Amino acid sequence: MAKVQVFYKGRRKRRNYALIPFILVLALVVLAVATFYGFQRYAVITKEGVSVEFPLLGREENVIVDSQGNEVRVFDQVETQLIVDAPDYSRIQATAGRYLSGIKAIFVPYTDLNTEKIAEYTARLNRGNALILEMKPRNGLLMWNSAANAAVSYGLSATPEQSAVVEGIIQSLRENPPEGKDKIYLAAQISCCIDELFPSRSTTVALRTEYGMNYTDSKGSWLDPYNADLRTYIAQLAQELYAMGFDEVILADVEHPVPEPVEGQPEVKFVYSREMSSTPNPVTAVCGFAVSVAQQLEDRDGALSIYCSKATALVHADQSNGQDAVLFMKLYDRVYFPTDTYAYTTYNVPDMAPNVTIGDVHVRFVPVLTNYLFSNSSDNASWVLVDQVEETEE
Repeated sequence: MAKVQVFYKGRRKRRNYALIPFILVLALVVLAVATFYGFQRYAVITKEGVSVEFPLLGREENVIVDSQGNEVRVFDQVETQLIVDAPDYSRIQATAGRYLSGIKAIFVPYTDLNTEKIAEYTARLNRGNALILEMKPRNGLLMWNSAANAAVSYGLSATPEQSAVVEGIIQSLRENPPEGKDKIYLAAQISCCIDELFPSRSTTVALRTEYGMNYTDSKGSWLDPYNADLRTYIAQLAQELYAMGFDEVILADVEHPVPEPVEGQPEVKFVYSREMSSTPNPVTAVCGFAVSVAQQLEDRDGALSIYCSKATALVHADQSNGQDAVLFMKLYDRVYFPTDTYAYTTYNVPDMAPNVTIGDVHVRFVPVLTNYLFSNSSDNASWVLVDQVEETEE
């Protein structure tokens, strides 16, 4: 016989113990968030780092008792100042200078951009392979009809007749190289920060003194390297020159003026066309200009090069004119440097060689020589010859 249960066992409720860890984790997250936002008021930021100081843990000397017997926390007076460091160009990686061949060129000034003179220069290319045409001299007048915004707005282009002559010369050199030459390598040189015409027609791009005058010296009128419109203008000109058939564009006069001290007169102070969070100086002005133009021309169709005029800049940034050939060599395919054969071989190349991490220093670091070349054309992979009439004493 089956045993009969006297009492009825009630159904036990099933407990969901898995919710307990979830509730604990959720509570900890809420507590952490509340603590984080609640303690922000007590955060103290110093050069050494970030710390938290609670009022109740304050030093005894910072707690006083008022007339009613209440304890009052007294905080030290602190002067706050926001300091913005200057750009650090040393972190920029080298990207330019790959797959270059040597350039052995004769410089053609803008005054010689006519059919007769060009024929004379090409006839002299027995040791060379290139011509450098001065397409924008320091007077600011372009040697072609430009569609760049500033050129159109301020009338900076050559006359249609002159533009047609120059464009015809370029086409002829590309299609009909001289006998014995398969091709003539063509480079265009443009002056960037020295320009007589542009600042006379626009008040926004000029480099000014504290008295509101456009700054000029023996080299000409100066433009502000900080000016964004100037940087865009130079990049637009370079793009047009590539489209015209040039293999290379060379930026000249990328520098800051160095005023000569005059006895009895105060030091020249410059006023720039833009407001800056850091203190302006020649290095950030010139290097910023060089970086901006190079970045705008990252997708260029030819080589992009730049001039450097001071030997100091071959080692480190020159604080006077702002040039930094170490930075230039990272961003530009070639760096052109006015020198002589002895100084180039003995001093300049040893200074520059450690900074050339891509390509050959003798291909990319180009000596610009006046009237005289190396004794043998094979002595250097690249060079530029500039003709200059030597003055004789009567």
